[in-house]
Amino acid sequence: MHAFDYCAPKGLDEALEVFSEQGERARALAGGTDLILFMERGRLRPELVVEVPTCPPFVGIEKSDNHIRIGSRTTMRELETSPLIRQHLPILAEAASEVGSVQIRNLATIGGNICTASPAGDTLPALLVLEASVRLQRKGGERIVPLEEFFVGPGATVRQPDELLTDILVPIPQGRIGMRFYKLAVRRYMDIAIVNVAALVEVDEEGTITNARLALGSVAPTPLRAYEAEERLKGSPLNEFVLDEAAKLAQAASRPITDQRGTAEYRRIMVYRLTKRVVQQAYERALNQQ
Repeated sequence: MHAFDYCAPKGLDEALEVFSEQGERARALAGGTDLILFMERGRLRPELVVEVPTCPPFVGIEKSDNHIRIGSRTTMRELETSPLIRQHLPILAEAASEVGSVQIRNLATIGGNICTASPAGDTLPALLVLEASVRLQRKGGERIVPLEEFFVGPGATVRQPDELLTDILVPIPQGRIGMRFYKLAVRRYMDIAIVNVAALVEVDEEGTITNARLALGSVAPTPLRAYEAEERLKGSPLNEFVLDEAAKLAQAASRPITDQRGTAEYRRIMVYRLTKRVVQQAYERALNQQ
């Protein structure tokens, strides 16, 4: 690994000062499960590695009004086991549980998963259907960016070199809601997704779908929402005809590539099949809500 400098700010203000001065020379380190690997392989060569402080706002899972605030240093294991997440955002707990091994989940952080911006990032489709936003802070200011606007390409985001992702804001879904996440991989665990699918379905008392959100991962340059498929699901109870048409629209929204884990054609087929499965399961969960 190349030589680099290291510093560990004690709090938010000190960390923002470092990134204000160092800019593109610096990289934030939290769990390091992506950063260290990228540095070993020469994919990233930062001159300065900055340890993200283990203090607010970088840590903690808190409920406030109708939102859950998640510090960017929150680990996947914390998300997987948190009573607040399991109660209010179960799809995020499902997705976090699919990340690597328990050892990896005790290190890997939600902020790192977001900022790595891999098209195959496991938590990203779940966060997209939850309509999460991220808070980016810099010296002298901050901005809140909807996650669907955050990714601009593989490994690329709108975050500027002097900004730090401090926390994630997730509105708590209201109503009769069902959610489901599914990861398709060669191995059940410890593997990168071939396809990720996340669905959120809301129904009324008659079982009519009043709202639907569908997100796909590992089938385009960025994780994406399948908006046309979502619209097709709304306005009627779920049946095989509606499900088939929505799955075809999700398939059309995907733009997969061929790599060592699967061909583009295989991914398109699995988008169709997994969309049907995941939406059906989310719908059934919604119907079972009181």
